Amino acid sequence: MMPVHFRRFSLPILALAITVIAMHPATATVPPGGTEYLNKALQGFIMRLEKSKETKLPPRLSNTEDAKVLEALWNVPAIIGQAPYKATDLPVLMDIMQQQAQITTAYTQFSPDPQKQADTKSNSIAFQDEIIRSTAAMISFISATLEAAGNYASSAPADKNGKAQTDAILKLRLGLQQVINGSALMLSNPELNAHNQERLAQALAGNASVIAASISLQDRTMLSNIVKGAKPVLRETARQSADQFIATMGNKDCTGLCALH
Repeated sequence: MMPVHFRRFSLPILALAITVIAMHPATATVPPGGTEYLNKALQGFIMRLEKSKETKLPPRLSNTEDAKVLEALWNVPAIIGQAPYKATDLPVLMDIMQQQAQITTAYTQFSPDPQKQADTKSNSIAFQDEIIRSTAAMISFISATLEAAGNYASSAPADKNGKAQTDAILKLRLGLQQVINGSALMLSNPELNAHNQERLAQALAGNASVIAASISLQDRTMLSNIVKGAKPVLRETARQSADQFIATMGNKDCTGLCALH
């Protein structure tokens, strides 16, 4: 099994976080108890993951005890509350995304034999229930972060410091968009079962408005094409959500973070 280390801020993210805190008073939307809730769930996940040395399996939703911990990890409202999200939410949201990414990695990089490399392709199918749940939660966390980034960018001053802040937001947006693109590509996997197709497509559709408002028109078209490419393998309900997502990406309004370059 690959070791999972739940890291905190990288240096670039920490620098951006410090700037955010300095620029804005403490008026965050993410509930103060959200981080504590997530940390408790993470500790439970790590404890369950340790048991995989005996069970040769990572925590599974099909296991009643594991499911309690996993459901807490992916309880988006309990962790980040509700929109609107503000610039002051950025540090916490970026930290939450880092943790969620490593939860997904715990499944994709799982190996029952520590001496053997993980079979990521096999894992993506065998553990698709957990990977899709984690991905769906990540899409919601990214959406919240994009909204907060837009609020942050709107207050950047028109000087050298403002340009540095804008550049930081553009780099953040690029990284988040790459994750969204990868999530959309997962819809094309014909081995996803109907339930997981539907969950992933609904997560994309449910956050489409914020995603569209945060990326360029060209990138909306690219993302729309990714989802269109998946439609031949989608079942009916998932296809409906995909169509909703595609329609939202077709919006030509471009202000705020969309217009930032």
